[in-house]
Amino acid sequence: MTGNKEDYLKAIYELGGRSKKISNKDIAERLNVSAPSVSEMVKKLLKEGYVEYTVYQGVSLTEYGVEEAMKIRRRHLLWEVFLVKKLGYSWDEVDEEAEILEHVTSPKLESSLDRYLGYPKFCPHGTPISKDKDYILNQRPLNILTIGDRGIIKRISDIKELLQYLSHIGLNIGDYIEVVDIEPVKGDILIRKDNMDIRVKDEFAEKIYVE
Repeated sequence: MTGNKEDYLKAIYELGGRSKKISNKDIAERLNVSAPSVSEMVKKLLKEGYVEYTVYQGVSLTEYGVEEAMKIRRRHLLWEVFLVKKLGYSWDEVDEEAEILEHVTSPKLESSLDRYLGYPKFCPHGTPISKDKDYILNQRPLNILTIGDRGIIKRISDIKELLQYLSHIGLNIGDYIEVVDIEPVKGDILIRKDNMDIRVKDEFAEKIYVE
C-alpha cells in the first residue's frame, strides 16, 4: 500500500469512520488536499475494499479498512513513544516525524520497536496503542464537565497548538484536576490542580479528555 493511501485510511479512521460516514470535505480539510483528489482516492479505496460509500453521506471503513487503519496508526504511535522517550523530542514535535516513519516501517521493525520500548500501552498524548482491538475509552472531554467534577487527564488530542498551550499553562497526562468555575460567556473553564487554579480556553477544553 502506498503512503498516500495509508494517510487516507488513517484520516478516515481518526475522523470516526469506523462507526459513521465521513464526508469528502472533512477528509480534504484533514489532509489539506483538494476535493477532486479525495474523490479519486475514495474510488481506489472503494475498489480495494477498504471503504464503503453512500451518496450524499460519505465514506466509512469496512472491517478490513479498520484493521489496516489501526495497523498504520499503531506504527505512528510507537514512533511517537520512541521519539519522546529515546530521542528527547517534546510531545508537540513528534507527529510530523512519526508521520514519515510510519510509512517505512516493516512488520519486523514494528515488532522490534515495540519490544525495544517495553511494549508501551499509550502514546505520549494518552492514546492507547492497540494491536488488534478498537478501544472504547471511558473518558469525557473537559468542556462537558460541571463545577465540582473531578478526574484525571488521560488523553489529549495530538494538535501542536494545543500541546504547546498545555505545556505553557502546566497541564499534562496524569494530572488530577477539579472543575471550580465555568466562564458564562466565553466558556473558559477554571480548574484546580495541586491547589493551583488554571484557566483553560473553551476552544481547547473539548480536546482534553478526563476519566
